[in-house]
Amino acid sequence: MRAGKSSEYIVAAELLRLGLDVYLPCVDDQAIDMLIRIAHPERPPRHYELQVKSVRGYNRIVGLSDLTSASEHSVLVLHYRHDRRPDEFFWLRRDEARALRIPESWGDLRFNKDEREKYADRTLEALAEALRAGA
Repeated sequence: MRAGKSSEYIVAAELLRLGLDVYLPCVDDQAIDMLIRIAHPERPPRHYELQVKSVRGYNRIVGLSDLTSASEHSVLVLHYRHDRRPDEFFWLRRDEARALRIPESWGDLRFNKDEREKYADRTLEALAEALRAGA
């Protein structure tokens, strides 16, 4: 099973359903799983880079790309996949993800119960609203 790729498509489909313009890159070597384009009537469109991580267990998310090189318009989406209950989605801005990075690791992120409670309102619906508002 290709959990990572299927999570990317699940997130992309949900953001499309919420009315966002979603673009999927042909290459995947820059940790950009999708681009979101937000059009504004009075200024040029804004683009956001999304990285999606598929997660099975709690507490630690492994293998994130170098968060220091991410653009200011980068968003990390965490997709917690569950077998017996609905999946969970959270999103973090670049600086929020950096603050949770585990020192001396290769991009591992601490995302325990406290963090899940803190970011409980960070649903995909909330992400769509934040991007439209110019997050």
